[in-house]
Amino acid sequence: MSGRGRHYRGNRNRNQQTLSSVARETAASLAPDSLVLVMFRAAAGKLNDRQDRHERLVKLSRDITMESKRIIFLLHSAITEEATKKAVEDANDRLKKLINGSLKAIGIELENSPAYLHSRAVTAGFQEFIEARTLCSLMEKKVIIPYEDVQNELTYKITEEVDGIETERTVVTMMPHGDYMLGIADLTGELMRRAINTISSGDSAECVHVCQVVRDLYTGYLGLFSMGKELCRKINVTRANVAKVEGAVYALHVRGGEAPLTHIVPQTTLQQDWDNSTHLSDDEGYY
Repeated sequence: MSGRGRHYRGNRNRNQQTLSSVARETAASLAPDSLVLVMFRAAAGKLNDRQDRHERLVKLSRDITMESKRIIFLLHSAITEEATKKAVEDANDRLKKLINGSLKAIGIELENSPAYLHSRAVTAGFQEFIEARTLCSLMEKKVIIPYEDVQNELTYKITEEVDGIETERTVVTMMPHGDYMLGIADLTGELMRRAINTISSGDSAECVHVCQVVRDLYTGYLGLFSMGKELCRKINVTRANVAKVEGAVYALHVRGGEAPLTHIVPQTTLQQDWDNSTHLSDDEGYY
């Protein structure tokens, strides 16, 4: 009974064509100029172009990430007020080169392609750039550069000459709102490091200012808690950064008298800045 079944299945397999054999025979029978082959070759060409563009964008995003990290390190390396001004000037120059270099190249790559198809390839670079750009603006002007100003910086006028006629077109490197918000969420970690560095350098007023900025950012992000998994994760990290900065300011008030006067601003000045300022709030908005 079992042998008969095996013999029957063998005869059936020899007489029946498989799907792969039918496909090979059909492909061999098609003419080179067949519309079906032309359609598939066009689709393969589009997929290859998309993959090549994706790889180029990933490389540009890595370059932006590395340069942004170097700019952040440059800003953190400044201790004195004069060194901070020099570091901010150098950081602005390097940010301009980054804007007119890799970021501009991303806009040109995505000029005739839907940007959302390649958002995952460039999101890491965008977030790191926003982190460096906002830290530089905060150290220079005590304000965080808004989204509209960042988008204006990423708008380019490109002049070309075609058939002897000079034409101008506008290229925009579209910065998603989500990447901007995620970059500012990462900024709180850099502000926490800056607060610790300012205490060691004796600039206690800057530490208090940074603490209030981190509190305000955390309060604003609480309303965006349900905006996505990535943002929720960074909000938890932001709360931890708030606690670290507040702990540093608390230690500055309580144990500040133990430090030499050359290392810290007198307690009377710090107490006046912290307690008598009406625009500062002790509540980070969590409760």
